[in-house]
Amino acid sequence: MGINPKMLTVFSKLSELGATPVEIAYLLEQLPPEATEEDIYELLKKINPELAEEFRREMSLVVWRTDLRREPFRRDRIVKSLTKETGISKSLAEKIAREVEEKIRETELGLITSSLVRELALIRLIEYGMEDAYKRYLRLGVPVHDLLVMVKKGSKDLVKRVAGRIFLQYSVMFLLPKPVAEALFDGFVDIGGLYNPFVPFAQTYYTRVSEPERWFEGLTRYLMESPFVDRPSIYVPPFLEEAHLSVLKSLSRAAGAILWSTENLEGVIRSDVPVYSFGRVPERRVLDLVTVNVEKIVLHSSNYLHRLEEIAGGLEEYQEKKKDFVKAGNLYVRLEGLERVEERDRVLDVFSDFRILGE
Repeated sequence: MGINPKMLTVFSKLSELGATPVEIAYLLEQLPPEATEEDIYELLKKINPELAEEFRREMSLVVWRTDLRREPFRRDRIVKSLTKETGISKSLAEKIAREVEEKIRETELGLITSSLVRELALIRLIEYGMEDAYKRYLRLGVPVHDLLVMVKKGSKDLVKRVAGRIFLQYSVMFLLPKPVAEALFDGFVDIGGLYNPFVPFAQTYYTRVSEPERWFEGLTRYLMESPFVDRPSIYVPPFLEEAHLSVLKSLSRAAGAILWSTENLEGVIRSDVPVYSFGRVPERRVLDLVTVNVEKIVLHSSNYLHRLEEIAGGLEEYQEKKKDFVKAGNLYVRLEGLERVEERDRVLDVFSDFRILGE
């Protein structure tokens, strides 16, 4: 019999709480494929009320992961990561995992992140005098273990990938208000600039230097100092000779750059204003691009207009925080599935303070 894959984690938790194989087999037999945690709780009450209440209490403890997923807290994940990344004994890892869980329950935090869980485990490692294990378990933006895996695999753009993950964590924790962060974890919202919150979504290289050698020197510095700009835009001056232009085209292909000029030059975009690549965003300067899946929110939220209002308010706050790093530009919103929503005009009104793409 099939069951929602997400429920596999739930049944693992039940087993951890002491559910017998007979009880789990009964639940599997009686539950429909689309069973929810609430369905499991109601059915469990009929066969083991005490376990049902413990299950409900346990499932209320949710961890926010740095890969934008939420899942029930599980001690066995801590045990597995500790033994895998530090090499300590399983018995010590289990002891630390129990102590971490006890501490989390004592604090009654509303927001539990995987980073917090790791930090609590790190404190325990220090208390037990496991300095080497502590160093191996440290998070330097990404877990040391994950970093070494990427290095060994020879990942392309390694520096950019590592920095992107650090920036993503910072964006979610410090730039996004809670309603927007929750919508992001639920898959209702996608935000383009989370991986590079400290630099513009796009830039153009433009200088008044009229000597080819100095111009290329400046361009090289720009490309080296702006590694996280999406497809840099380069203004091509008319004084460059054919040989220079050939070199520039090769360089632009390697850097993924866009070439534009106010003059008619072969293989270069002709434009009187800077040319950027934003997909469907036809604007000169962009702060960030937000996609809101309105249809999905309507299907999953009983009071979806209120949820949308919370998201819109959060995006305004996010926009103001982002301007500390990016001075010029706007926040653009794309509303997906809007044409399939009955209260279309009311939804547009909620986002009336933003530039809506396609409207």
